[in-house]
Amino acid sequence: MKILFVTNAAPAALAGDAITLASVRYRATLPAAALCQLGWQAEVVSIEQALDPGFRYAGDAIVLAQPKEDRVVRGDLLPALGGFIQRQREAGIRLLLDVCDLKVGEPYQAQIGGILRDAKQAALCVHFYPALMRVADRIVVPTPVLAQRIAEHVCASFHFSVVGDPLEVAAAPARFAPQPHAPLRLLWFGFFGAHAPAVAKFCREDLPRLAAIRPVEFTLLCEANAARHRDALAAMAGPGVALRFASWSVPALETALAACDATVFPIDLAADTAVGKSNNRALQALQAGRAVFAHPLASYRELDAYAGIAEDLVPAIADALKQPAACLARTKAGQAHVAAHFSPAAIARQWMDVLTPKP
Repeated sequence: MKILFVTNAAPAALAGDAITLASVRYRATLPAAALCQLGWQAEVVSIEQALDPGFRYAGDAIVLAQPKEDRVVRGDLLPALGGFIQRQREAGIRLLLDVCDLKVGEPYQAQIGGILRDAKQAALCVHFYPALMRVADRIVVPTPVLAQRIAEHVCASFHFSVVGDPLEVAAAPARFAPQPHAPLRLLWFGFFGAHAPAVAKFCREDLPRLAAIRPVEFTLLCEANAARHRDALAAMAGPGVALRFASWSVPALETALAACDATVFPIDLAADTAVGKSNNRALQALQAGRAVFAHPLASYRELDAYAGIAEDLVPAIADALKQPAACLARTKAGQAHVAAHFSPAAIARQWMDVLTPKP
């Protein structure tokens, strides 16, 4: 089969190796590459390329990988997108919409209203995803919870499929052996802008308690401009914590994972922005053989047997320090689990099942 993924990545980024958007990597470029490895044809283009009047596509299906609604609206691309969809319909090409964030409902409306000051543009953005969902043959999401919430907000009769996020870091030997008299090296990684309140709360409430047990080195691997928050977060964490920021890239992530003792993923469970989020960060950490400690978001609870999933991360980490062999065994089991179920090939097979027309 021949598949086209339409993404938010800039054409120059797709031509190189500078894709920082997780929604592009996990939901388009990595699956497309894996589909090609399994014998399918898969191509990834930017939404601007796809909507160019001269663009033509002859294939079996198109996946719209969470197009940025504000980008489409601000760029006055709605007419072109409508024409693009109509052409695919007339050609008999299936259209799938991939969504990895909750883009509907009142909290989202408030969020987009704060981003766009133009009331007309904000209104167009609010209606963007419901309209796309109604014309898509299928909606693909990374978690069942996200499908449930979209159905509650928009329409219960939509056709949903759940496809997970793939591994992207290299496997490494599992290790959990913090040295008794050395700082505990903790790593957080992700898009800081989306998790700033949860990270600040972790620094303010949890790191001082951990530092009372032993010194802590806390590294945040994320977008470069987040480093301006270092002094404020360090002040919250207190004198027993050495806090540093580093810029994210896949090679930098692999290096940081190799250097840390464990990973931590505090999450604001009450935030609508967290609803339906995948566990892709925990998957990468387990693939690298590093212990995971995270708040109990639904997708993280699926990894409960392999990670420290708890409302309060401090006792979970303290217990692991007391019983390092048990923590290591749990991490090794998690590494085997994610390799079996979330490898690029395993996720590509999920995509193949979704993309293959059913009688």
